[in-house]
Amino acid sequence: MGDRLTFAYGAGVDISYRIVGNGPVPVVFIHGFAAALTTWDDILSLFPTERFTLYLFDLKGFGFSSKPRAGSYSIEEQAAVTAAFLEAKGLSRVVLAGHSLGGAIALLVTLQALDRGETGLVSRLVLIAPSAYPQKLPRLMGMLRIPLLACIGMALIPVRTIVRYTLARVFHDKGAITPERIRRYESCFGRRGMAGVLIRSARAIDPESYGAITSRYGEISVPTLIIWGSEDRIVRIGQGKRLVGEMPDARLAVIDGCGHNPHEERPRETFAVIVDFLGAGG
Repeated sequence: MGDRLTFAYGAGVDISYRIVGNGPVPVVFIHGFAAALTTWDDILSLFPTERFTLYLFDLKGFGFSSKPRAGSYSIEEQAAVTAAFLEAKGLSRVVLAGHSLGGAIALLVTLQALDRGETGLVSRLVLIAPSAYPQKLPRLMGMLRIPLLACIGMALIPVRTIVRYTLARVFHDKGAITPERIRRYESCFGRRGMAGVLIRSARAIDPESYGAITSRYGEISVPTLIIWGSEDRIVRIGQGKRLVGEMPDARLAVIDGCGHNPHEERPRETFAVIVDFLGAGG
């Protein structure tokens, strides 16, 4: 579904992306931490190609994108990558869909567009369990922030073991942790240079920096759909309830019996609430 393409983001940094469909509604997907554009594979085929054009890209350092040793892997840098992608594709009036850390990036991109006066860049937001507020870091992120422990662990522990450990904490329905899904994440975790990217990305997450962003959520007036799994142990649903109360035009959809990745664990239910939301105007 869609050839793998690249665009240049700065000197020597190529960002991997795919385009699926040819419809009039552009939807740009931003994956979360320790993932790649393949995280959306389960939900892609559900979108009618004649109505939507889906843009998926690997954040800097993730998936098939370049993994430079120099430079930043902060949320601000990934927001800059996202903005550069939108500009490179000449997109406007986009539906910006972000999961977990990708949701935080989507919020920051929207706020930065408002600061530039680009009020027509983002038409709608779809935020799936976004890490919108400071919180205690998940265990894997916490371990990655300890340099020696992270380096030893990434060098000695098999990639498949790390993937199984992570998915067991992310998914509520353990039956969704299939061999195919494990292989999908292995392709993300196992690429050369990935260990350094994960360590540097985890260390770049500064909970205190969220303060300046969280105080501005009330400025985002675009219609927003917030999706949460009822059994999410990574980012608790209380964040979703808080966020929907602070944004002027937001609604919260809860997927029962689901963990942190509704688009993978419950793709049909997640698609249903997204298409219903977009059906109110696209």
